[in-house]
Amino acid sequence: MDHEILVKECRHTIKKLKQEKGPISLFMLKALEYDVTDWNLIVSAPAYDNLRLKTALIDLVTILNQHLSRAIRRKIIRSTVLKTTDPFVKEINQVFKVSNTTQYVHSSVISGIYLEKAIIFESHPIK
Repeated sequence: MDHEILVKECRHTIKKLKQEKGPISLFMLKALEYDVTDWNLIVSAPAYDNLRLKTALIDLVTILNQHLSRAIRRKIIRSTVLKTTDPFVKEINQVFKVSNTTQYVHSSVISGIYLEKAIIFESHPIK
């Protein structure tokens, strides 16, 4: 799969997610293994903070299904919604301040979680 297409579609989806849900604290893809192109999508947004996890995931997956191609959706094998107060979200937002760009992460440990390979699209604390 073309990496450029992945980034372009994620950017488009972030734009739609912001329109529907408001600010996004974290939107990132975390590879399960360095050489594998399967991703865990991690999203944190204030709009999801007060929802039950199941409700937030259903909403996120609905948005992903509407705005990502089938080829890209097949590469996202897990979706995770975290509260904006989650220690991982807080630390990522402290270390990386990303907005309207793409930050590539290799071999980092954030909040005790090893990131062998990740792409951060949005990362900033929400006031």
